[in-house]
Parts: sequence; C-alpha cells; structure tokens
Amino acid sequence: MSSSHSSETIPFELQGEFVGFIYKSNGQAKSLILAVGERQLRIKIDNSLQDTNALNLLPGDWISITGEQELKKEKFTKLKLKAYEIERLSCDVKCNQELGTNTMGKTKGKGCAKKGKILLCNKSDCAKRGGKKLYTVLEKTISNLGLEKHVKIEKTGCQKRCGKAPNMILMPGKCKHSKPNPKKIAGLLEEHYLTSGKK
Repeated sequence: MSSSHSSETIPFELQGEFVGFIYKSNGQAKSLILAVGERQLRIKIDNSLQDTNALNLLPGDWISITGEQELKKEKFTKLKLKAYEIERLSCDVKCNQELGTNTMGKTKGKGCAKKGKILLCNKSDCAKRGGKKLYTVLEKTISNLGLEKHVKIEKTGCQKRCGKAPNMILMPGKCKHSKPNPKKIAGLLEEHYLTSGKK
C-alpha cells in the first residue's frame, strides 16, 4: 500500500538551552544544537532564520523552538527536525551581568528566569497528604520570586509515587520532588528557575 520510503511530518515545540550554531562552508548557519535535559539535539533551521545576528543568541540562552519533525517510517530512529521559529525565553549569566542594575523583577541578581512549569500530582492521596497546601505554597513562592510570567503550576494525574505524597516535578529537567519541605520550596524554585550557568 504505502511506499517504504514514506515519511510523516508533524509539528513540534521544544524548550532547552542553546548550545551553538553549525555553519555551512559559506558562513551561513544551517542548524543549531539544543540541549534538552541530558540530550543534545541537532535542529536544521529554515532559510528565513539563517541571519544569526538577528536572532541575537548566546550559548546558555534558554530558547523555545517551533517547527516540524519528519519521521521516516522505514527508519524509526531517524528523526529530522527543522525550526521555523526561535524565541529567546531567558538570557545567560553574561547577558544578565551586562544588564546590571537595569535588570527588572525580583530575581535578586541570581540570573534571568527560565520558563517552565511545575507538575503537581492532584490524585486523592497526594491532595489529602499535603498536595493542596503545597499548591498554595508554590503559588505564593512563585509570586514572591517574580516568576508569575515564567512558571505555571499544572495539576496532573498519579505520578506513581503515592507512598511519598505529595509529589511534584519541576520542568524542564524532570526534577522529581517528594514530600518537599514547605520552608525549602523557595530555595528549590530559585535554584531551578533563576540560577543560570550552574553546573
């Protein structure tokens, strides 16, 4: 029925840390490297994005990429990604230092805020065992850190760690936390979403 060389194209949106560009021999950028968790993805960039100066990106910047992925059906491991839109979500430490006293918000000089979300288990066990209180603490802490425009709380189904309720996952990065101490929430969020360049 279908050709063995058929492929499927589906849209994607990725967030991660910009590593750098890969250039053609003529000096034009042909792709970029994006670090997502432990993986580094090579993403081809559309011709409209090949003016890299206009993108104004520095290694370490947190970016969002929208594009299309082509999956070749005869090679399920062969995934081609192409970016049509690149948006800088936050700057790296160098950028923040250059901004100096002009940096707005309540970031206390720790770095630019990363965009992300907190996946909070909302199943009955977690809700009864501190989940509702944790939601309130997270909301207040996000506000205190000036992260309202960067981090949102998303209630989820069971995270399969019922014995350690309440449970949450900090995204990006999939950092799992069980029974978090309310007094340490501010430190957790600050380290995950505000501290740049920390190895």
